[in-house]
Order: sequence, then structure tokens, then C-alpha cells
Amino acid sequence: MINTKSTLELCLNYIESKINDRINLNDISTYTGVSKYYLHRIFKSLTDESLMDYIQSRKLASSINELISTNMRILDIALEYGFDHEQSYIRAFRKKFGFTPSKVRHDQISIEIKEKININDILSLNNSVIYKPLYVFKQKFNIIGVKHKILSKSGDNIANMHAREFFYNDKNKIVTPSNSQVYIGHTDWKGYDEGYIYYTPAMQVLDLTTIPEGMTGISIPAHKYVVFRFVGFFRPEEIKGRQVGRLLVHLYRKWITNSGFRSADKFRFEYVDTSLSNDNYCELDIYQPIKEQS
Repeated sequence: MINTKSTLELCLNYIESKINDRINLNDISTYTGVSKYYLHRIFKSLTDESLMDYIQSRKLASSINELISTNMRILDIALEYGFDHEQSYIRAFRKKFGFTPSKVRHDQISIEIKEKININDILSLNNSVIYKPLYVFKQKFNIIGVKHKILSKSGDNIANMHAREFFYNDKNKIVTPSNSQVYIGHTDWKGYDEGYIYYTPAMQVLDLTTIPEGMTGISIPAHKYVVFRFVGFFRPEEIKGRQVGRLLVHLYRKWITNSGFRSADKFRFEYVDTSLSNDNYCELDIYQPIKEQS
């Protein structure tokens, strides 16, 4: 089994060791033993930046030392960092920083640079990895699914069992899905203090006019969300609810309490686009409603 975090660490270290060379996805794929398709998917999903853009950003940031601290010609700096031509380096530099290399060199301009991603900022859970959260505003939407009351003492696999049953057997009963490949797992925490939660494996629908027998319709209000994205070589049912809960508490303390936000409601939901899953690769987003701290 491919270890997602170890693969990312290999990838990041390889880029730094080859920062003065021409690097392409084929090189990194060969070195890590992971296909360039998955390398691109993982990196883009985690950082919202393509792997090749990250490499160029690191090259440009690293070149600042020669630009500011030496008298090297711009041409020689460009060649030193694997750019084919001086103009290629200048164009990339200006696009990234808004100034030419000469302008930064001579006018003492401050710029924001891209440092190497700290592997310690990437957390792992069951071979999935999580980086910095996303912040999203999502309009009101509707879901239909099968609502289950889960007692705290029921064990860690109950929600996954219900999710599998719904996705493989029950979802086809829904006649108005917005996207039949998207799974939504809605967790209602209102009864948590009494020892239970409600978990509803569901699909998003256009409206709630037609709800199949035995199912429940839920209208989710418009909210601002913090989104934690789990990415890696795993199947969605391999992520256990209690492990997710503990990790979310850690992430909440690490990111959210320093962001000026707090929880806005007693629910969260999982979002999985199964069209992105293949060969045990998966992207799972957990949406937590938030609001500004008063």
C-alpha cells in the first residue's frame, strides 16, 4: 500500500534536492513510484496549487539569494535554476512577484516568497493526509437519505456500515439527484450530550417534493464553512468516525481558534465525489459550519 504522507515527503525533498535542475512530473513519478496523475491530484487537492507551479515558485524563491546577495548576471541566475532562457526566468519572475528581477535587485522591493512546505503541517489519518483548511460559502441545498440514530456505545463502524448500505443499495431509489456520483454523509450532533447522534447517508437533490418511503429530506441552510480535505490512497469507509472526530478537534484548535471563527451549528457533513476515486484513491471533504466570533 502506498503511504500518502511518506510519498509527499519524498516528493518535497526531491524537489529541494533538484532545485537547480529541470524537474518534470515524470522525474518525480519515477522517484516516488506513484503515477504523475495521482501526484498532481494529491498536490492540487491539498494546496490548491499544481505541483509544477509549486516547483516554479520554489525555484524563483531560491533564486532570490543570488539576485540580492551576488553580482551574478540575470542570465546566469536563470540558467542556474533550470530556466531555458533569461527571458523565461524574467517572465516567470514578473508573473509571480509583479516586478522584474532587476527591479527587485536595484530598488530594494520586498516580495512574498514560497518556502518549502513543512511536512509537519501535513497530518495523516488511515493513509489519508490533511493540510490547511479551506473556507467556503455554500448556499442552501437539500439532501435525501436514510436517517439513523447512532448511540455512542454502538462502536466505530456503524456509520460506515450505513453509508455503504445506502450508497450501494438505497441511493437508486432517489429520483431527483443533483449528481448521482456525489455522496453526502450528514451528522447531526444535537443529541450528543444525551449519548447519541443522527447520521444520514444521503444525496443532494433539486427539491424535497419526492422523498422515497423510509427516507428523510433535510434542508441545509446557507452557511460559511471550514472544509477539511482528506486526500490519499484509501477507501472512504476506512476512515473511522471517532478518529475523524479526534483529528477535527485537533485541527479546530490549531486552525480555527486562531482564525476568528467558531462553530455555527450542530451538524457537519462529509462530501465525496466518487468520480474522482480510482484504485483506492479518494478525496473526502468534511464541512463544518462556522461564524465570526462575537
